[in-house]
Amino acid sequence: MNNLNRRNFLKTSIAAGSGLLIARFSHAQEIVTEDDGIAVAMGYAADHTTVDTAKWTKKAGADGAQQQCTTCSLYQAADDEYGACPIFAGKRVHAAGWCNGWVPK
Repeated sequence: MNNLNRRNFLKTSIAAGSGLLIARFSHAQEIVTEDDGIAVAMGYAADHTTVDTAKWTKKAGADGAQQQCTTCSLYQAADDEYGACPIFAGKRVHAAGWCNGWVPK
């Protein structure tokens, strides 16, 4: 009988832990806006095609057209539209976004 109780406890604990992780990285997180202080400092744009390449010359470089959050080594996809980035801790960024912190994968 004790094995059954331990087994149920472990199953419940694993399910609860998984639920907490999913909730932590779910859509409940705030989305970075272009007027957010860090976003302004980093030149973040929710749509990488709208970046002012005269101001942000890194985006104007030879590989600039391919630069977006999904091609950055810092980006961690959450779904097709958003993901996490340590530059904007606790907030989600657009998959098609860009900032001056972009690092190639």
